[in-house]
Amino acid sequence: MNEAHTDELIDYALAALAAEQGVIQEKQESALRDAMMAKLRDGDTEAIARALAQAPSLAVQRLLARTLALAHVAGGRSRGESDLPLTVFALPIIIVAGSAAPITLEATLPDVDELVALMKAGGALRGNQSFTLSNALASAAAFAIERLPASLDWWKLNPGAPIAIEPAPLSVPANQESVFLRFLPGTAWAGPGVDLLTARDTAPWGMSFTQALARQLAREGLTLLALPRPPRTPLSALYQGRVAQREVSLQLFVTHAVRKFRGSVGEPAAVISAHRMDDGRGEVRLSLSNPFDEKGAEGFRAELYATDRAQDVATAMQDLLRECQVEDVTTLGDVFPDIDHETRMPLLFRADALAGAVERALKTTTH
Repeated sequence: MNEAHTDELIDYALAALAAEQGVIQEKQESALRDAMMAKLRDGDTEAIARALAQAPSLAVQRLLARTLALAHVAGGRSRGESDLPLTVFALPIIIVAGSAAPITLEATLPDVDELVALMKAGGALRGNQSFTLSNALASAAAFAIERLPASLDWWKLNPGAPIAIEPAPLSVPANQESVFLRFLPGTAWAGPGVDLLTARDTAPWGMSFTQALARQLAREGLTLLALPRPPRTPLSALYQGRVAQREVSLQLFVTHAVRKFRGSVGEPAAVISAHRMDDGRGEVRLSLSNPFDEKGAEGFRAELYATDRAQDVATAMQDLLRECQVEDVTTLGDVFPDIDHETRMPLLFRADALAGAVERALKTTTH
């Protein structure tokens, strides 16, 4: 691959962000979308992945990710052969599952028509009655960049034909609540210019959907809670689903850890820190500790995706800790390495040993 391909996408993004007039910004963003759409059609996903990895700033990376979602839809629609537009969407579902013994849940639903009927009765997709869902619970891997060119053919499906997608079973470990992210892709027919994906919540149909999906996945000894999010275009569903999974995982971690500390040694103290991995990925980490607990800190690692801002994730952590009445919260302003050079373990900070630990960690980032 020629490096100019990656530079082209980044240059369009930089030009859009630097534009002082809205019309120029729109022109550059349109050019970026068209360039990405052409690469998807040609199967040149390496250029897109490289641009995202080499983005010179978070703003550029976020714009590239947002535009990729638009280019994916535009590229698919350009392949459609009907005068009646096909809307391709995905329904993100957060599944919280626990079991006393390890268990694997099949990801092929026995009665997806029941779920479709409940959504239609609740007015999902703006009351549209001409949509269908796949019966396969797919993972985020189904929307990986290298799979996007093949998925453009989803927009060529005949009315009522479900999207063929690989189901992703759920492996539930013993004695541990796990949070899974799965998707039900679907298609819907609508009039020209009608946006079916405007709903902000699932209130009219979410509860009945949750109960029906839990029944279909039920197994002896299994506890399961399914939390659907509003349907979105495929990559938008991926972005929002990842954020929702992280939020639910964080809530479980904080509530369980705070309860454990209060039931044993007393109030925990929290430290929030940002970290950069050797491969360029980022994380925001939360540690909870107490000076009377010498075992170390309880830690949560929130991976940052292309559409994320570290400060937004840190703010979400602060808000949750406030709700749980954790008063001792320190948010560090520096960016730290992934690994503690002494323990060779992921770096987490104890609130009662911050000064020396922070200084040592910062020194390792400068060598």
